[in-house]
Amino acid sequence: MGRIWTYWEFDHPLGSMVRVISTPLGLEIFAEDVFKIIAPELNNEKIVPLHIQNRERHVVIDEQITIVKTLNSGDIYNLKSRVKEQIINNFTQWIRSNILPIFHQSFLKN
Repeated sequence: MGRIWTYWEFDHPLGSMVRVISTPLGLEIFAEDVFKIIAPELNNEKIVPLHIQNRERHVVIDEQITIVKTLNSGDIYNLKSRVKEQIINNFTQWIRSNILPIFHQSFLKN
Protein backbone atom coordinates (compact mmCIF):
# COMPACT_ATOMS: atom_id res chain seq x y z
CA MET A 1 0.00 0.00 0.00
CA GLY A 2 1.21 3.49 -0.79
CA ARG A 3 1.00 6.72 1.12
CA ILE A 4 -2.24 7.59 2.89
CA TRP A 5 -3.32 11.07 1.84
CA THR A 6 -5.29 13.62 3.81
CA TYR A 7 -8.10 15.31 1.96
CA TRP A 8 -10.03 18.52 2.56
CA GLU A 9 -13.71 19.10 1.89
CA PHE A 10 -15.19 22.21 0.32
CA ASP A 11 -18.82 23.09 -0.35
CA HIS A 12 -19.46 23.83 -4.00
CA PRO A 13 -22.19 26.43 -4.77
CA LEU A 14 -24.26 23.74 -6.55
CA GLY A 15 -24.66 21.92 -3.25
CA SER A 16 -22.07 19.19 -3.72
CA MET A 17 -19.01 18.48 -1.63
CA VAL A 18 -15.64 18.71 -3.39
CA ARG A 19 -12.79 16.75 -1.81
CA VAL A 20 -9.24 17.82 -2.58
CA ILE A 21 -5.79 16.31 -2.00
CA SER A 22 -2.69 18.48 -2.05
CA THR A 23 0.16 16.54 -3.68
CA PRO A 24 3.70 17.64 -4.54
CA LEU A 25 2.52 17.95 -8.17
CA GLY A 26 -0.51 20.10 -7.28
CA LEU A 27 -4.11 19.75 -6.25
CA GLU A 28 -6.06 16.63 -7.14
CA ILE A 29 -9.83 16.43 -6.86
CA PHE A 30 -11.83 13.28 -6.21
CA ALA A 31 -13.07 12.19 -9.65
CA GLU A 32 -16.53 11.32 -8.37
CA ASP A 33 -16.93 14.88 -7.03
CA VAL A 34 -15.86 16.38 -10.35
CA PHE A 35 -18.37 14.22 -12.20
CA LYS A 36 -21.24 15.08 -9.84
CA ILE A 37 -20.77 18.74 -10.73
CA ILE A 38 -19.70 18.88 -14.36
CA ALA A 39 -20.88 15.59 -15.84
CA PRO A 40 -23.36 13.60 -13.77
CA GLU A 41 -23.74 11.13 -16.65
CA LEU A 42 -20.11 10.05 -16.17
CA ASN A 43 -18.74 8.11 -13.23
CA ASN A 44 -15.54 6.50 -11.97
CA GLU A 45 -16.10 3.32 -13.98
CA LYS A 46 -16.16 5.31 -17.22
CA ILE A 47 -12.82 7.09 -16.66
CA VAL A 48 -10.64 4.34 -18.15
CA PRO A 49 -12.71 3.68 -21.30
CA LEU A 50 -12.77 7.44 -21.94
CA HIS A 51 -8.95 7.46 -21.79
CA ILE A 52 -8.98 10.08 -19.06
CA GLN A 53 -5.81 10.08 -16.97
CA ASN A 54 -6.46 9.59 -13.26
CA ARG A 55 -4.55 8.64 -10.17
CA GLU A 56 -5.48 6.30 -7.39
CA ARG A 57 -4.85 7.60 -3.89
CA HIS A 58 -5.32 5.95 -0.51
CA VAL A 59 -7.40 8.01 1.93
CA VAL A 60 -9.25 7.32 5.16
CA ILE A 61 -13.02 7.56 4.79
CA ASP A 62 -15.28 6.47 7.64
CA GLU A 63 -12.26 5.10 9.52
CA GLN A 64 -11.32 2.78 6.65
CA ILE A 65 -8.52 3.09 4.12
CA THR A 66 -10.13 3.52 0.72
CA ILE A 67 -8.70 3.90 -2.77
CA VAL A 68 -10.13 6.89 -4.62
CA LYS A 69 -9.58 8.11 -8.15
CA THR A 70 -8.43 11.70 -8.50
CA LEU A 71 -8.11 14.19 -11.34
CA ASN A 72 -5.83 17.20 -11.66
CA SER A 73 -6.69 20.32 -13.64
CA GLY A 74 -5.20 18.93 -16.87
CA ASP A 75 -7.32 15.81 -16.53
CA ILE A 76 -10.43 17.92 -15.98
CA TYR A 77 -9.68 20.00 -19.09
CA ASN A 78 -9.41 16.75 -21.07
CA LEU A 79 -13.12 16.24 -20.40
CA LYS A 80 -13.87 19.03 -22.92
CA SER A 81 -14.56 16.41 -25.57
CA ARG A 82 -17.41 15.08 -23.39
CA VAL A 83 -18.62 18.13 -21.45
CA LYS A 84 -19.45 21.70 -22.45
CA GLU A 85 -16.33 23.82 -22.22
CA GLN A 86 -18.08 26.56 -20.24
CA ILE A 87 -19.06 24.10 -17.49
CA ILE A 88 -15.43 23.00 -17.14
CA ASN A 89 -14.22 26.60 -17.19
CA ASN A 90 -16.70 27.56 -14.46
CA PHE A 91 -15.62 24.64 -12.27
CA THR A 92 -11.89 25.22 -12.69
CA GLN A 93 -12.35 28.95 -12.08
CA TRP A 94 -14.15 28.11 -8.83
CA ILE A 95 -11.19 25.90 -7.84
CA ARG A 96 -8.67 28.65 -8.68
CA SER A 97 -10.65 31.34 -6.86
CA ASN A 98 -11.83 29.48 -3.77
CA ILE A 99 -9.57 26.52 -3.07
CA LEU A 100 -6.15 27.18 -4.56
CA PRO A 101 -5.52 30.34 -2.48
CA ILE A 102 -6.02 28.36 0.73
CA PHE A 103 -3.27 25.93 -0.23
CA HIS A 104 -0.95 28.69 -1.45
CA GLN A 105 -1.23 30.37 1.95
CA SER A 106 -0.37 27.15 3.78
CA PHE A 107 2.64 26.57 1.48
CA LEU A 108 3.93 30.07 2.21
CA LYS A 109 3.74 29.44 5.98
CA ASN A 110 5.88 26.29 5.75
